[in-house]
Amino acid sequence: MSKHRTNPAYLRPYSEAMGHFGPGFEATLWQNRESQTLRFDVALGLINVTGTRVADLGCGTGDLVGHMQNREIRPSAYLGIDAQPEMIELAGKNHDDPTLTFLTLDIVSDHVTLNSWKPDVCIISGTLNTMPEKMAWRMVAASYESARIGVVFNFLSNRHHERFRQRDLRPARRFNTVRWLERCMRLSSRVAFRQDYLDGHDATIAILKEN
Repeated sequence: MSKHRTNPAYLRPYSEAMGHFGPGFEATLWQNRESQTLRFDVALGLINVTGTRVADLGCGTGDLVGHMQNREIRPSAYLGIDAQPEMIELAGKNHDDPTLTFLTLDIVSDHVTLNSWKPDVCIISGTLNTMPEKMAWRMVAASYESARIGVVFNFLSNRHHERFRQRDLRPARRFNTVRWLERCMRLSSRVAFRQDYLDGHDATIAILKEN
């Protein structure tokens, strides 16, 4: 179990889940492994990470790198970042590989470390859900600036199927999808978008650097 510590509001749901469940899948706040796997596949379908330096922002216990290994997707280097030290410790135990690096860091408040690592691709899967929209956008924009190739991320869409209307998502929140697409297109003309995979409940956007 995690010891009590002061966390920003966007991290509090994760630390509370950690206190209740201990480090592991339940503390990531994913609803189920099937939806997690689907989101990973969609993200990796929008940006090619083979042979690249991949930064996984909000890596939890390293499920994404395990998924890439299962899919035989091989980056040249991998950095997993998470603000919960217990998750990083478990990620290191789950993926005992000298080519993988796991680091405890709050990526919202510290982008200097990421910049110094020089990623080609930043992947943000599930990490934005508990953040205010402006904070989430600042993180995406900073990650895009850090990356040589681009950033891919997902969030809960406000253009969802009617059957999701009454669902209580707390502590997660939905973002204005059209506004996010407009923001992304101000950064680059090379934007890929999907939200067909969960009836609009979730959206994934990749912003690629212009050549």
